[in-house]
Amino acid sequence: MLREEHVQALFDECLAHGADFAELFLEERDDLSMDYSGQLDGVACVRAFGAGLYLLRDTQGAYVYSNDVSPEGLHRAAEDALALLMAEDRPGGKVQPFRSLTRDNPCPVRVYPSGTAQADKLRLLRDTYLFGREEENVRSLQLTWYDRDQRVTIYNSEGTLAQDRRVTTRMRFIPVVEKDGAVASTFSEYCASAGMEAFFQGQHMDRLKHAIANLRGSLSAVEAPSCRVPVILEAGGCSGTFFHEACGHQLETRSLLEGGLFWDRRGQKIASDCVTLVDDGTMPGMYGSARFDDEGMPRQKNILIENGILRGFMADRLGARRLHLARTGSGRRQDYMHAPGPRMSNTYLAPGQDDEDAMLRDLDEGLFVTEIGGGTGGREFTLLASTAYWVRNGRIHHRVKGATLVGRGDETMLKIDRVGRRFVTEEGGGSFCGADSGFIPTTTSGPRMRIAQMLVGGKGEA
Repeated sequence: MLREEHVQALFDECLAHGADFAELFLEERDDLSMDYSGQLDGVACVRAFGAGLYLLRDTQGAYVYSNDVSPEGLHRAAEDALALLMAEDRPGGKVQPFRSLTRDNPCPVRVYPSGTAQADKLRLLRDTYLFGREEENVRSLQLTWYDRDQRVTIYNSEGTLAQDRRVTTRMRFIPVVEKDGAVASTFSEYCASAGMEAFFQGQHMDRLKHAIANLRGSLSAVEAPSCRVPVILEAGGCSGTFFHEACGHQLETRSLLEGGLFWDRRGQKIASDCVTLVDDGTMPGMYGSARFDDEGMPRQKNILIENGILRGFMADRLGARRLHLARTGSGRRQDYMHAPGPRMSNTYLAPGQDDEDAMLRDLDEGLFVTEIGGGTGGREFTLLASTAYWVRNGRIHHRVKGATLVGRGDETMLKIDRVGRRFVTEEGGGSFCGADSGFIPTTTSGPRMRIAQMLVGGKGEA
């Protein structure tokens, strides 16, 4: 069994041979997935146990991982990490005594999945399946149940000892809807940073019902035109995802180091006055929340844009060193096999002062997007409008399909002319973001907003 004195000796060795900082990320994790389509199609149980050793010297880093967490195994990992770091064999500082950090859990759990029988989870899947198959035009339905119980302990040579337990549950729906020979299918999920209690009130049924109704509506949609028009983004994950892709990744230190859009623009206006953007890993019950980030720092609320002015970035430890920034509790990773990196958590547009209904009433012609099915970020972003409507003379005229929103974040955010008053969290409870440090849970939220003009790609007639 690994004890604190073993970690102390490990860090002493690392700092004596060239590193000036050492971190050990210990993880024990239980995952369960169950596939169901009227019968149980498969069950997968995974128990993971391992450690990641992270060494820094000035602005250089090395990361190695192993599922051998014995003192001898970690000694071998340290030798490999020091060889990768290629630091001079000279003392890099003194290891500080470990002090345990305590903090309230923003996502408390009442009923742990590990204490719930698989038969009860199977019954939940069966009831959900029967509910979904009763919906009109549903030809087939595939469900998958996931639960995760991750326990982490993070030590570092500055004396940090942080422990956290993160429990998540989710159900994935893949319905196939058919009407008059037309077929539509996609996947959606109901996610929770909670235990089995997240399913007691049937919120996942509402999510499934909405997904099926949305698919039915898509069967009569016409191709969206390629044009430049005003675009309204609905409250919730729709407006939030816009900022996740349009500027969120560009405000992480990894993108700043690669020559992103915003490094030299702090304190400058990068969005309209009605835009205040926040990333907050402390929000109670949210899918992207936790006590600590994956570098042992307490999570915090970070104001990124305030009234259109760029105020800050999201920084992990290495990015903060390289760019001379303060850390922001944004160092995150999928598991012990990934080095930490700067990542978003719960990213949202703060409420504004505009009337939501007036955004539609005042629109002569344009696009109203109510769901975004994914996207890509970078200097330019793209967003797939999975559910969208053409607006004419202030009224929804017809549904369109195949609309893609394209732009540069620093240009498009300046064209946001209205932000609503009603704040809505992401539909389905959350989603995942993928990057170098793996897939991590996030949320994107906000009120309804309008962009005065935006490029829309589509195959239809203008």
